[in-house]
Amino acid sequence: MFHYVRKNKIAESAVMGTHVVALCGEVFPVTRSPKPGAPVCPDCKKIYQSLPPGGGDS
Repeated sequence: MFHYVRKNKIAESAVMGTHVVALCGEVFPVTRSPKPGAPVCPDCKKIYQSLPPGGGDS
């Protein structure tokens, strides 16, 4: 299952090996890219869809 994470945190995790926090609160290291058709965390998806459009990198 894949989660929604801030873009700038994905690169940092991949390079530094740090953990990221998904929108749903799950904490994990980035280990691979999502594959087409892979299931998305329903909690992350719900939160992401409720966010206002535009979003920054912060």
